[in-house]
Amino acid sequence: MYTGIDVGGTFTDIISFDGKKFTHVQTLRTAEFLKNPDMVEKYRDAVFAIAGWIREGKVIKTPNIPGFDARLFEGKRVENDANCFAIYAHHVTGFSNIFAVTLGTGIGSAIIAESKLYRGNGLASEIGHAFVGGNERCVCGGIGHLETFFSGWAIKRRFGREMSREELLRLDGFKVLCVEVAKAVLILDPEAIVFGGRISTVLEPGDFRPIYDFLPPEFRPEIRVIKDPLAVAKGAAILAGGRE
Repeated sequence: MYTGIDVGGTFTDIISFDGKKFTHVQTLRTAEFLKNPDMVEKYRDAVFAIAGWIREGKVIKTPNIPGFDARLFEGKRVENDANCFAIYAHHVTGFSNIFAVTLGTGIGSAIIAESKLYRGNGLASEIGHAFVGGNERCVCGGIGHLETFFSGWAIKRRFGREMSREELLRLDGFKVLCVEVAKAVLILDPEAIVFGGRISTVLEPGDFRPIYDFLPPEFRPEIRVIKDPLAVAKGAAILAGGRE
């Protein structure tokens, strides 16, 4: 039995996987999980999906997880949460070449190339922190990043609440997102763009068709939306089983 744990900005999801079937073990608040070293140690053989930048097995930055202490995960197997989502997207869609995008508290992205996770030098595909203009400060400390236009934290900062599907699609930031995803498609030429994360759960694949407006007609990847709130934890569990 393999265990995947999604340590998110608000909640932590724990999933077990026997190679065929996923089982939801527990969901608890991340603040509670991070204050319980014994629980982290209990799952020392799990893969922990962290919303942050990870290089050489070490968490080096987690702007969207308040109170995160990387020392708690020393000696544990950690992976970027968007990477784990991409692994699950590959698992359920079967596409060999995927550009995966998570829209939640932040904006994450990951690459599946020839059915394998592409990590680059460890920080591959951080589209949320691409410079797109403006002078608003990102939670990572940078200025004018994509996250300042369309992330959950940026929407909450600007409007003080979550938004409906219709409201999201009217935001200028949605067009900015589509432009940046189109740029990634031109570089990667994936078979599919797969969206996930809390914001994506209120959107449909057709909502993302404006991406095609910024691409030559020869580039037409399929667009999918995975509305499974446990997708990241499931991807981590797949990784724990040694599969990518």
